[in-house]
Amino acid sequence: MIKLIATDMDGTWLNDKKSYDVNLFLREFKIMQERNIKFVVASGNQHQNLLTRFPKVADKIYFVAEDGALVAKGRQVLHYDALSDHDWSVMLKLTKQYPQKAVVSGLVSAYVREKDGQAYAKDLKKYFEKLTVVKDFDHLNDNIFKLTFNMPEKDMPDMLTKLRRAHPEIGFVSSGADSIDISTKGMNKAVGLKYLGKRFGIESREMVAFGDSGNDVGMLKYAGRGYATGTALPSAKTAANQIIGSSNDSSVQKEIWHLLNN
Repeated sequence: MIKLIATDMDGTWLNDKKSYDVNLFLREFKIMQERNIKFVVASGNQHQNLLTRFPKVADKIYFVAEDGALVAKGRQVLHYDALSDHDWSVMLKLTKQYPQKAVVSGLVSAYVREKDGQAYAKDLKKYFEKLTVVKDFDHLNDNIFKLTFNMPEKDMPDMLTKLRRAHPEIGFVSSGADSIDISTKGMNKAVGLKYLGKRFGIESREMVAFGDSGNDVGMLKYAGRGYATGTALPSAKTAANQIIGSSNDSSVQKEIWHLLNN
């Protein structure tokens, strides 16, 4: 029996236009509510940003944001894990060691440096509802969850390997073809699902998860059934039990409808 359905957003739930089949979702969300199936939005994105994607029912949805570091129901934060001082000090050094454009995710806001340019900050608005431009990352007064590096797609795999070798004590995952999320070792979306499972008495075998990227691997392996989109990164496809179609074809919404009606 399915008791929890979790889905990534970008590249999985959202199409290339950053939208989705709202009418189909609301029909299946009604069924999920009637059957007491938890619907979980599990994303590397900011909690405040994710809320805007579901304006009609956000207060009834569970959110595993910031790659598992923050868990909420609607606007109510249930739990969060901030970086340790040591991990943050290592990440701060990385921002000075490497030239990559970067964004820091915190509880209050996300932060981007002036030197990375206005165009970069504007583009990040697709993912961050709250974004603050700062001179540098040295004196952020916030609970920090992660650091994200952005780079050309061709450079990402080698950069990921290089960072993992240099700092095995830190967690590095691809959050897209052109980005790397840097966080607490072992922090991933499965951590958030485990928290919700313990809170509501839901076993991993009673969960279904959908994803497309390296930061989805943990939850795709943890859930009883994991689905990767056809455009997913190889690591996500390997972790999944089944490959479905593209987010541009509403494949996740269609698969959920199938699961609920068969």
